[in-house]
Amino acid sequence: MKTLWKNAWFCIPVLLFFNAGLFVLWAREYGQEILFFNNYREEPVNTLFKIATLFGEAWMYFIGIFAALFWRFRYAVLIAVAGLTTMPVSYILKDQIGTDRPVTYFQKSGKNDQLVYVPGVRLAAGQTSFPSGHTMAAFELYTLLTLFAGYTYRRWGLLLALTAIMVGLSRIFLVQHFLIDVLGGSLMGILLALLVWQLQQQPWFLQIKALDRKIKNPFRNQDVP
Repeated sequence: MKTLWKNAWFCIPVLLFFNAGLFVLWAREYGQEILFFNNYREEPVNTLFKIATLFGEAWMYFIGIFAALFWRFRYAVLIAVAGLTTMPVSYILKDQIGTDRPVTYFQKSGKNDQLVYVPGVRLAAGQTSFPSGHTMAAFELYTLLTLFAGYTYRRWGLLLALTAIMVGLSRIFLVQHFLIDVLGGSLMGILLALLVWQLQQQPWFLQIKALDRKIKNPFRNQDVP
C-alpha cells in the first residue's frame, strides 16, 4: 500500500477529484450535477464521454489479464481476482442500498423535461444507482495497474488516474449516475484494489509467484524477471 500512497502522480489527481466532488455535493442540490452538463451534451463531447465510459467495462479486465501474462503471471491472476470481485460487490450494494437512477429520480420528481440526453445511449432505470459499477471497476483496475508500475514507472499513475476519473465523469455526463454514486464507486474501487494487492502476502500465493520465472516471454525469448 505504501507504493500507492507514495505515488503522487496517481494520488494527487484522485484526491483533487474526490475533494472537489465532496465540495459539489455540499454546495449544490442533489442532481444538479446532472443538469450542469446539459449545455455540453453535444458533439464532439458526447462521443468523448461515450468512449471514456468503455474504459470501465469488463473488456478492459480481459485486456489487462492478457497483457499481464507477458509481464508477470501473478499480476494477471490479481487482475482476474479484481474482475471477479468488483461485479458481485457492486450488484450486492446496488440491491441492498436501492437508490434511484437519474432518469427514474427525475421522472418521479417531475423534472424529466429538464434533462438533455446523449443520443444513442441506453439509459438504465430503477433503483440500482449507488454505487457506480463502471467507476468502481475502473478505479479498482487502474489502482492495481499503478501498484504494478511501482516507483520505476510512477508517472504512469497520472494517466491511470485521469482515465479512472474520466470514467466516473462519463457516468454523470451520460445520465447514468449521480455524483455520490461515482464518488462511492471510486472509493470502493480503490479499497478493493488494495485488498486484492494484499493477496500476495498470503502463503498460498507463493506458488503463483513461483510461476513468474517459469513462464517464457515470447517477445524477449527469456524468463520473465
